[in-house]
Amino acid sequence: MYRAFSGFAALFFLAGCASGPGGEDQRPPSGFNGAARLVDQGRYGDALPILRCIAKQGEGFEIAQYLAGHSALALSHDDTTPAILRDEMRVEGFDRLLAAGNAGWPAAQAELAEAFAAIGTTEALVEAAYWASIYRSNLRERTYGLDRLDATVEADIVAQLDADGLAAARGRSGEFAITPLPRETMTPECAPHVRSGRNNASDGGQRRGRRGGGNRPQGGGRAGGPGGL
Repeated sequence: MYRAFSGFAALFFLAGCASGPGGEDQRPPSGFNGAARLVDQGRYGDALPILRCIAKQGEGFEIAQYLAGHSALALSHDDTTPAILRDEMRVEGFDRLLAAGNAGWPAAQAELAEAFAAIGTTEALVEAAYWASIYRSNLRERTYGLDRLDATVEADIVAQLDADGLAAARGRSGEFAITPLPRETMTPECAPHVRSGRNNASDGGQRRGRRGGGNRPQGGGRAGGPGGL
């Protein structure tokens, strides 16, 4: 499964922000900085409510939508998540990753390719190839020399799909167009998270390329994929 990039590394890379004082707060922090820290710590259940709120602000907050999707998908695989909630978390995870990916956020596109590939059905593999192709066309990633998509996963997608499946994925990806994140109605409980998270999350998207960017986990950095997509 695709690993989330470091939240603080993303802040440095996207917005040139400092990560703030060290040490762990016993209470879940508010705002994007705090949510990113929680994701780094694997505290997805604490991070998700904050990220949901920040993502409600719509266009310019794609990174929050992506991290919310990543967190929800991670919770769907977590043994500590009640079984009755796992399907709900899985659906939310895919929905949010799709929203961020369609808005042009490359980390979401790469994670979608790997998440669909993990399902393994023919239909899912076509979706995986589609998102891998879109990710490979994302010039923002290439500009920074980043590569989030696992080469082995990408090669497996190509190996498992027939020519028709690959052609269908390529054809669809050629028609891809950005769909901006919609702004949603803000609920009262979101107020503290939005106030403290507005500058960091939106600055990272708007000033440094709202439709791309982010950092990559250690071990990345390939300039291109295997060429099958």
